[in-house]
Amino acid sequence: MRIVLTGAGGGLGRAFWGVCPGHHDLEAFTRQELDIGDHHAVMQTVMPLKPDLIVNAAAMTKVDACEAEPERAYRDNALGPQSLALAARASGAMLVHVSTDFVFDGEKGSAYDELDAPNPQSVYARSKLGGETMVRVATPEHFVVRTGYVFGDGTDYVTAQLRRLAEGEPGAGLSDRRGTPTFVRHLAERLLPLVLSGRFGTYHLGGPESLSYFELLNRAKALGDLSGAMQEQRGDDLQLPASRPRNSSLTSLFAAAVGIPPMPPLDQALGELLATL
Repeated sequence: MRIVLTGAGGGLGRAFWGVCPGHHDLEAFTRQELDIGDHHAVMQTVMPLKPDLIVNAAAMTKVDACEAEPERAYRDNALGPQSLALAARASGAMLVHVSTDFVFDGEKGSAYDELDAPNPQSVYARSKLGGETMVRVATPEHFVVRTGYVFGDGTDYVTAQLRRLAEGEPGAGLSDRRGTPTFVRHLAERLLPLVLSGRFGTYHLGGPESLSYFELLNRAKALGDLSGAMQEQRGDDLQLPASRPRNSSLTSLFAAAVGIPPMPPLDQALGELLATL
């Protein structure tokens, strides 16, 4: 396939680039090379390439920054995916659009599946739900992939905290917010199998366990015998500008049925990450 990848400089983009088999023709664009919020740039860049598949890993992901810059958030997270979806439709291409567990309010009390109703509580979450809606309206040949608590790309929060712990410095993590931590390479490895299934729709691809960042970091600290001490944080104490769901854990009703292999055990993911520190 000829594949166009946007957001190639971000964590998921780099991971997808790294795992994409060499027999595919991959055209990868960083934000500097293609700003998906620029509709004309998207159409002028993507359509001449005549892709079979567009993978959108581009987004404004800093949750509190979205609260401060809502216009940019909706431009990048909603209108950008719309432009890519229109380019996909005009090119006869499929589209993979990556969304977030934050579209849910976190009050269900158990993991969210694909049929649960979103109820976003922040500008970031609303803008990402807007992107989902735009994609679904613009092209039927889409895969909306919700994921969350993505870690392991080298620049993410979890990796930064583990580096601190490995150097004997204190680490910190929220204990009253839960999700399904997802190792970025394991997520990237499942995108093409989903595409090759030909089963368009919305899918949840999250990690295998539900836990907080505090629990995740303590788990990694024990596995890696890291010397730094962990500090417990609570969301309300941090007074962050944007609301976070208390429990945005994900589960899937459909991924296994369409042939997507389950995520490897969390300890395996943490072990792979620890080996890179």
